[in-house]
Amino acid sequence: MTHNLATAAIMWAVFASEALNALHDLRWMLVLMVTLILTDFWWGWSENRMHYKAAKSKREREKYKFHFSAAGRRTLNKLVDYMTYLLVGCVTGLAVTEPLGICGHTATAAVGIGLGCLFELSSIAGHVCAVKGFDVRLNLKALLVAIVKRKSEAMGEILDEGITEIKDKNREDSI
Repeated sequence: MTHNLATAAIMWAVFASEALNALHDLRWMLVLMVTLILTDFWWGWSENRMHYKAAKSKREREKYKFHFSAAGRRTLNKLVDYMTYLLVGCVTGLAVTEPLGICGHTATAAVGIGLGCLFELSSIAGHVCAVKGFDVRLNLKALLVAIVKRKSEAMGEILDEGITEIKDKNREDSI
């Protein structure tokens, strides 16, 4: 039994060491992620203050009253979500793409966190536009499809159809 325990401890130590090495490789992605989350928090708070000051009724003011617990919870949830994107990308790289010689774990992690960064940039842009008085709506689907179509018209069409089908299925499921 002691032998099995020692073996398990060694395996976990090696696994933890490898995981920490992977996180060390991704440290600048982590810094970017935290920076974007804090930036979104600041601009979201600024937009909320603007709406609070413009509120005419008590009911409207209550809607835009700052609640630290709700804002903190949403911010921490984002941190966990984006850390998950990063780690899933990293583990996918370590488990699949590196052994197959496709790409390294940092590249797959960059794809994972890149998605999170796109979502966060969209949110930041929406807050900045609202605070500055611009009525601009960003359509990430259209932007992504346009980027892919520059490389391949057919792939862009496939992506567009796939996203539309997913949205339609989600709409049907929610009814």
